[in-house]
Amino acid sequence: MAIRTYGIFWRWHFLAGAIACPIILIVALTGALYSFQPEIERALQRSLAVVEPDGLPHGLDAIERVLPADCTPRSYGLPSSPRRAIRVSCTGGRDLMVDPYGPRVLGTWHANRFFELVFGLHWELLLGNSGRIAIEWATSWTLMLMLSGAYLWWPRGKTGGAWWPRRGARIAPRQRLRDLHAVFGAYAIPCLMAIAATGLFWTVWAGEDRWHRLEGNAVTRVMQPPPVSTASSGTRITAQQALAASGLVDGKRAVSIVPPTTPTAAYLLFGYDDEFEFPSYGAVVYVDAYSGARLRDLRWSDLSALSKLDRSAYSIHVGALIGLPGRILACLAALLLAGLAVTGPWMWWKRRPRGKLGVPPRAQHVPRGLLVVIAALGWTLPAVGWTLLVVIGYEIIRWGGHAWRRRGGRGIPM
Repeated sequence: MAIRTYGIFWRWHFLAGAIACPIILIVALTGALYSFQPEIERALQRSLAVVEPDGLPHGLDAIERVLPADCTPRSYGLPSSPRRAIRVSCTGGRDLMVDPYGPRVLGTWHANRFFELVFGLHWELLLGNSGRIAIEWATSWTLMLMLSGAYLWWPRGKTGGAWWPRRGARIAPRQRLRDLHAVFGAYAIPCLMAIAATGLFWTVWAGEDRWHRLEGNAVTRVMQPPPVSTASSGTRITAQQALAASGLVDGKRAVSIVPPTTPTAAYLLFGYDDEFEFPSYGAVVYVDAYSGARLRDLRWSDLSALSKLDRSAYSIHVGALIGLPGRILACLAALLLAGLAVTGPWMWWKRRPRGKLGVPPRAQHVPRGLLVVIAALGWTLPAVGWTLLVVIGYEIIRWGGHAWRRRGGRGIPM
């Protein structure tokens, strides 16, 4: 039974890796680059992003007075650090960086085109929605690769090449390559599983169609439909007054303010940690544009356990949940995943029989318990489930063709 199960895992590990490795390589390398995207962008545009504290910062009323006449604020981005500039997004798509200690406009913020390309590859392979589905498929099968890889690596009483790569002149290059792939891959599995699983939160099938329905879309529900202000005319409160009324100013969290765009609309304010280390700083507050009353207020304590996990997904995905060490760990894990996507096909190339593909043989029988596990994983990961249905359909057609040929081409095999 153990030998048969090992063969099943080996075949699926091989087939999934052979097909998914090119996409995994792209996603892993772009993910490693994106781990430190905020820090790198701030360093590249330091003159716009970093300010020197000089006394107390001015409020938004003073900042509005130094904005160009053609800038109608669409949102304000207030950072958590006193050493960072405030971002004012104007209607028309321009983002101005403002030193709150002047106050003075530092210039226009331009998104880094290189990181736009990196994000586009990481998010959708630059192919739109079809690229998102391809990435979801590869990410889902990456989870299957790690689970099957852990099973294949499990020592089962062996010591050589299990806990550390074998060394010595007598170790063949092929064995050394296998040890590197298996041992370091096994040690990285917990981190890689966390990164891959949280990456699925923003996918089409597993994320939007499966997870967010299960989670209940708590933040979306509190925002839709948006509340209306108690009056549609009169004197509106300022953005600074709405900020004070929100209760979000605590010296820890960053705050984004969206002014009302219609007479009855309210101010919308988001609280968050712009370092992504503390998801619990997240908050959504609507403030009446005339009375200053809080119309709707969603804090961390109001969320369910599943919603809290959903709000923490990005922090886990980039490793920020444990600060700089976590970001470094996530970056190294992504680079290791890229290495696994290279060493896997490399091993196949070195071990394949001459003139053949060297695909592991098909199992004649699959244990019932394993079928239950596969079915559960297929439901949890729809991309895996659809793949399995395609494979089952192919096997049925293939079996039917064999049966038809055995009958001499007469009748339809049932």
